[in-house]
Amino acid sequence: MREVPALPRGPAAPAAPSPVPGFLAKLWALLEDPDSDDVICWSRNGENFCILDEQRFAKELLPKYFKHNNISSFIRQLNMYGFRKVIALENGIITAEKSSVIEFQHPFFKQGKAHLLENIKRKV
Repeated sequence: MREVPALPRGPAAPAAPSPVPGFLAKLWALLEDPDSDDVICWSRNGENFCILDEQRFAKELLPKYFKHNNISSFIRQLNMYGFRKVIALENGIITAEKSSVIEFQHPFFKQGKAHLLENIKRKV
């Protein structure tokens, strides 16, 4: 797993940043791992992430990164951190997706912007 980049510290740095919760660090590492791109990946614009194969994600990647294989628990965790499921719209109307891709977004979870992770807080 790749580490989330450390933020600068020292006299020139502002107050120490909040540590990034383990769940978010693991999710970031998972998305940055090119070996998992056929199961979970960033969207084309890097604003969202997509689970391309829910069954493989639960069977292969959840146990490796999160020590369980329950997709519902994973989605519950996402919701606790303020992630939202992206709903497919066609001409302003919610469409029933034919694909099984599940897409999530968060304003502070963007590809190439690990420094934003410290802004994501768990709901109480």
